[in-house]
Order: sequence, then C-alpha cells, then structure tokens
Amino acid sequence: MRQVGDKVSYVKNPFARNSYFCLTLAVLGLALGAASMYLSVTRAGQGGLNTGVYGFSSLAAALMGLWYGGCSFMEKDRNYILAKIGISISVVLVIVWAVIIITSIVR
Repeated sequence: MRQVGDKVSYVKNPFARNSYFCLTLAVLGLALGAASMYLSVTRAGQGGLNTGVYGFSSLAAALMGLWYGGCSFMEKDRNYILAKIGISISVVLVIVWAVIIITSIVR
C-alpha cells in the first residue's frame, strides 16, 4: 500500500530490478553446486576438473547473488521478496562451500 498525495494506492509495488538478478544467480549457483556434488559422488571423489569448475562457479554465482541482493534493497518503494529468497539461497550456498573448503584444508 502506497500513499500518493492524499490518496492511497492499493497497487502492489513492483519487484526490485536487481532482485531478478539475485534470484537467477542464486538458482544458477544451486544448480552448479548440485552438478558438482553429483559428479563428485558418481565418480567416487575423482571428479576431475569439471567438478572443481562447477563448484567454484557455484560459489562465484552465490557471492554475486548476494551483491545484487544487497543492491536491490537500495531501490525505493519496491517489493523485495525475490531478493530475500535469493539472499537466503546464496547465504546457504556460501556457508556450504566454506565448510567444504575448510574441511578439505584441515584434512
């Protein structure tokens, strides 16, 4: 609900433009991460270069999704639900990849 002058507008606020990029990058990162895990499991840990590239691309897409999600909150009078969903997915992906990287370094 927005107030326009002395009238109240019940038209929904449009989605933030950057929230589309945020959600798209988060879903892309999730798909690349799933592909990386699938290759690693099916090849018994010997996934090769493709597995690493998919994993790194998943982490990069998640970080870029976080950036665009943060930028979407700078837009005024917008609907931020897509940005919130994208940021949630991206945060989970970054945490998962951080745990995997730390575990592989410590081991």
